[in-house]
Amino acid sequence: MNPTADQSVVNTSPKPPVSVVILTMNEAVNLGPCLDSCAWCDDVHVLDSGSTDGTQEIAARRGVPVHTNKFESFGKQRNWAIDHVPTKHDWTFHLDADERFTPEMVAEMVGLFGDRDSGSEKDPGVDAFRVPHKMMLMGTWLRRSEGYPVYQVRLFHRGRMRFIDHGHGQREPEDAELDTLKEPYLHEAYRRGVFDWVERHNVHSQREAEAIVFGDGAEARWGDLFSGDRVVRRRAAKALSFRLPGRPWLRWFAVLFLQRGFLDGPAAWRYADLMRLYDQMTVTKVKMLRAGWRPAEVAGQPADGASAASPGAGESVS
Repeated sequence: MNPTADQSVVNTSPKPPVSVVILTMNEAVNLGPCLDSCAWCDDVHVLDSGSTDGTQEIAARRGVPVHTNKFESFGKQRNWAIDHVPTKHDWTFHLDADERFTPEMVAEMVGLFGDRDSGSEKDPGVDAFRVPHKMMLMGTWLRRSEGYPVYQVRLFHRGRMRFIDHGHGQREPEDAELDTLKEPYLHEAYRRGVFDWVERHNVHSQREAEAIVFGDGAEARWGDLFSGDRVVRRRAAKALSFRLPGRPWLRWFAVLFLQRGFLDGPAAWRYADLMRLYDQMTVTKVKMLRAGWRPAEVAGQPADGASAASPGAGESVS
């Protein structure tokens, strides 16, 4: 049976000594279920980018502290949280409002960090953990379509981690000492509808295009495709694929057939269509930027609040 948001954790015992910071921007429809999945945690914070839909009020009614900071980029927002959100525990998990903890993930964190109530706390000795997620669409886990597992650094020691902007997302420093969680969180990226998804990915595709044209990191090498590190292989494949003609349709074909996404059912076809649309937006903007076109609304200005929603489906920073 496919997991759904209704199966996310409500409570669990024992409980890991980990703080949670939830990044929000107009997430009234998502915040309640997200907070429900955080019931195991004794230190939950909301970092809001200026919501106008009642998001902050929902958090306040639940007794969750709300901090506000204008969104400029994911890297800067996460670093601002590290510097300004007074978390109780040294280890912090950054969650987006359309994401949910599961009992299995919480149990894995207990194994790593111990139980805060029994005094058995411990430090695994690394800087951060890469965490997989289960992308959900139309009640279906897109296991093959998204190429599970896809990782992001979400769980980290607040004194050992800073984030670096990359495209529309962020990456960790190259010298960071990382480990990997086995258990995923749930990602309900489409719960706010396709209109919202298109708005967010219009911003994300601009950032991706600017990263490709102007560069914001080391250029991928063909040899990276054969790296023993899955994350390095995935990043190289993504970067190098933009040199190929027909990238949007190649993405569509890869999702459905190379990754055998068609086995995920009807939702996979909708997902493939959305990924093709996202890549088409990115490719078009790359061509326009390379031709010298630079619209005033994005030249030197941060993205608006729409970009503060969670990263787009399948567009993990890893």
